[in-house]
Amino acid sequence: MSNEEQIEYWNDDAGTQWAAHQVALDEMLAPATAVLMEAAAIQSGERVLDVGCGTGQTSLMASAEGGDVTGVDISRPMLDLARSRGGDSVEFQLEDAATFRSGQQYDLVISRFGVMFFANPQAAFANIRSNLKPGGRMAFVCWQSPKVNAWVMVPMAALKPLLPEAPEVDPHDPGPFAFADPERLQGILEAAGFEEVAITPHGLDVCLSQSGGVEEAVKFSSRIGPASRALKEADETLHPQLLEALRGALAPHDKDGRVALPGGIWVVTARVSG
Repeated sequence: MSNEEQIEYWNDDAGTQWAAHQVALDEMLAPATAVLMEAAAIQSGERVLDVGCGTGQTSLMASAEGGDVTGVDISRPMLDLARSRGGDSVEFQLEDAATFRSGQQYDLVISRFGVMFFANPQAAFANIRSNLKPGGRMAFVCWQSPKVNAWVMVPMAALKPLLPEAPEVDPHDPGPFAFADPERLQGILEAAGFEEVAITPHGLDVCLSQSGGVEEAVKFSSRIGPASRALKEADETLHPQLLEALRGALAPHDKDGRVALPGGIWVVTARVSG
């Protein structure tokens, strides 16, 4: 999938849905956000570039910690919301991080699940590195293998028997799990010019509903993430069966209205030479 296809995708229904569900998504991703901010260790006055900033939460948090923050994303719907949340505290720009060049250099690059969608990741990371000053650093989080992300596997396993057989896809294609292989990811970053690359596994719960139980989790899953794409591509006559399958799969994970499933991320840090 080319960057142009990603730009089209995130400026269509996907970006609109992510903006519409900003509160739920920020809550769902809160454990990963906390880990990212700890790894970033932002110092007051540092210039920070937030790659794939989406609706702006990580940019705003970086600003609150004293960073001078620029957030870039390819999705206009999400950036419109980010700007409405950020006031003047963050500069948000509609840019592709794979080609974005700043007139100034940054101390730090951060990203919460915003770097897995590049058509040419080595070239994209080389460009990102060019925006860092000598000795600058990078911290991001990305998903581990789907096998350790039950929040994806459980819904998809429930839907699969009801759907036509899907064509084989390259696991390295742009998408949420493009960097599931840590050795491949390390090779990409080192080839792009990064040093001191560290890739650390971290387990966490991914909450699909904070208090609304199975129905809220089904509604959320049907609009955001891999299950939503499967539903969108399926014949509408199948939707009632697919939604019922989702209910059955998620019901065992409902604990007093909270529906959470295990997940796993990589916490990645790296530097450029001084």
